[in-house]
Amino acid sequence: MFVSLPHYEFPFPPELTQPGAQHWRVVELMLHSPWFLVSVEVPDVEDPDLSMTRTLCIAWDTDLADVLKSLEVDRVKGIVCMMPAWRSRHGQWTSRIVREVWMCQSDAGQSISVCDSAGKPFDCGLVLEHMEPVERELLFRLPLPAPTQRAHPKPRFRRHSSRRRVAKA
Repeated sequence: MFVSLPHYEFPFPPELTQPGAQHWRVVELMLHSPWFLVSVEVPDVEDPDLSMTRTLCIAWDTDLADVLKSLEVDRVKGIVCMMPAWRSRHGQWTSRIVREVWMCQSDAGQSISVCDSAGKPFDCGLVLEHMEPVERELLFRLPLPAPTQRAHPKPRFRRHSSRRRVAKA
């Protein structure tokens, strides 16, 4: 799904990367189908109070399911589904925040189903026509954000008269 060319490889210091990993400045998307960005919090090995966010680009729904099953789900900070241009009325790539990921299984096979940030299921072009009965397993649910309170009260504005004040001499 993602490809690159040798002249786009980025030389990375071996002590800062995983053995055998390759780093690319440019990749090309070969298929215009939905894909996912998954942000995962990774704690620092030496200082558990520190962490960094690792972002994975995932091309297939089955890989998304495998990754979610292999992670501590509470470390997943967010998932975005990148929707191809043909799915948009504007003819451009768009994105949707994914709040839930479900594994669906029926006699027709196995696939994932996703819900957006409002909890509404949406078709990202990967769902099979399942036959009843369908078994569903929740793989991921993004907690709803807690309501935020303003640190400072909302500023109040005073209306000023439209008449200009003239300084008296």
